[in-house]
Amino acid sequence: MSGLSSIYKIIWAPKKTSPPIHVLLPSSFAGDAQHLREKTLRIGQLCRALATFRVEKLIIYHEDPKHPDPAAKLIKIISDYMNTAPYLRKSLYPVMPELKYAGLLPPLNIPTHPTTNGPPLNNFELREGLVIKKGANYFVDAGFSKLIKLKNPRRPRSKVLLMSGKIKGKLKIKLLTKSSFGYYIGTATQIHSGDLKEALGQYEYSIATSRKGLPITEVAERIKFETSSIKSPICIAFGSYKKGLYEIAEGQGYSLDDLFSVVINFIPEQGVRTVRTEEAVYASLSILNYLLNR
Repeated sequence: MSGLSSIYKIIWAPKKTSPPIHVLLPSSFAGDAQHLREKTLRIGQLCRALATFRVEKLIIYHEDPKHPDPAAKLIKIISDYMNTAPYLRKSLYPVMPELKYAGLLPPLNIPTHPTTNGPPLNNFELREGLVIKKGANYFVDAGFSKLIKLKNPRRPRSKVLLMSGKIKGKLKIKLLTKSSFGYYIGTATQIHSGDLKEALGQYEYSIATSRKGLPITEVAERIKFETSSIKSPICIAFGSYKKGLYEIAEGQGYSLDDLFSVVINFIPEQGVRTVRTEEAVYASLSILNYLLNR
């Protein structure tokens, strides 16, 4: 194989956002939906939005950390399922009640979800693989007709990132390091058990979304300037259908304006009484994506 820099030019993989974006979402998301079918569809729409705008991580927080919402588990399971390569889902996800309506979920079509069953001819593509141990040997299931034998041991049932291609009739494989890979390969999801202040402790810059915030038309240049030199992840947080972020922060004993770097109204003069969270995610991330890429 030639050097990685030249290989990257011939595979489809959009670069990560700079700085990386993390989304904070309440565990009550889709809680106003009465049926699991509708909840599943709305979480699917959310995951499509996160993938569209290359969000690195989704962090699910509880509005009241003293009374964790079990719905957080549903969001994480569906998000992780959608971000998993389709050919690995049966191996990683047994029959689960949370995935009863998984067949209705839209495909993500992220770079690690190939559109072919085999490696491309004279080209390379990204794939996600699952490490399998058989006897003393270690293999990777990358969705091909045969398992790929590894030279060195890896933790069984761990997922790996690899690049594959068929050159001169031979399958070529190269394992990649996820942490140093500068391209978007999906959105990781985690559940945060603490309060908002604890969740925000890792961020140099944080954005709260609120109808009561500063109109984006007034702070767009400020956001662009303040994020231009940041390399570590920034976060953007959303409220729920029941409570806005001001109310959630107050309920946890904090002032929203003190917690976040800035509070923004991304949809000034909105034409509906209430904006659904997934609608706010699309609107806010589209504007943030524009500002970060100007």
